[in-house]
Amino acid sequence: MTAEQSARTGEVVIVTGGAKGIGLSYVEALAEAGYAVVVADRSDPEPTAQALASAGASALGMRVDVSDQEATEALAERVLDRYGRIDVLVNNAGYFSSIVKKGFDELTIEEWELAYRVNVIGSWLCTKAVVPAMKRQGGGKIINTSSMTVPSGVPGFLHYVTSKSAVVGYTRALARELGEWGITVNTISPDYIPHDPDYAGRQPEMAAAIAGQRCLKRDQTTADMVGTLLHLAGHGSDFVTGQDLWVNGGRLFH
Repeated sequence: MTAEQSARTGEVVIVTGGAKGIGLSYVEALAEAGYAVVVADRSDPEPTAQALASAGASALGMRVDVSDQEATEALAERVLDRYGRIDVLVNNAGYFSSIVKKGFDELTIEEWELAYRVNVIGSWLCTKAVVPAMKRQGGGKIINTSSMTVPSGVPGFLHYVTSKSAVVGYTRALARELGEWGITVNTISPDYIPHDPDYAGRQPEMAAAIAGQRCLKRDQTTADMVGTLLHLAGHGSDFVTGQDLWVNGGRLFH
């Protein structure tokens, strides 16, 4: 049974940060696999949702700031009003591309708060909003996003690396709390993907340097994340929980 075949007709997936980058590849693959897809993003999600619908998928776009509790609760309510269920939450939205590298002692409290507000608290708020529906259904999937900056300890991103470390711990503790209801909680950790031209332009040497450290010596693309995402969203991974799956072309090993 492939990851794509393991999707059940009528299952509903919310992808935060789904309008661009990795999230866009996620929603396109999920729609192709037969899921109803909710594209949640601070950027306008409607063009993405409309493109999915034009291709024959069931799709809903919602503009959402994941760090806003009322917005995350409204997201869950609207999805339930439309579909009556929530099967998978992909906490993909994150604070990264706008970061400018600086030393640990140059960071401001505001930068620390933003990293945690989006990367950690945002994931928690979205999860808190959807878990009641998952409990009623007798199961569900929560997929969080960490980063390969955590095991590699990249300097210049202390607040970001620390927030993504927290996501791994959050996943493990939450898996313990939600297992009773058949809800799995896992993390995906991508390596550097130069999909944002503005950020890549500020770090022109980084992609080549990282690619050279991999077993598979090439740039990582957003499409490289899709197989792992489909596996964790599908029912072939129903006995996998509390894990952090590294997708890095063999740059680092567990």
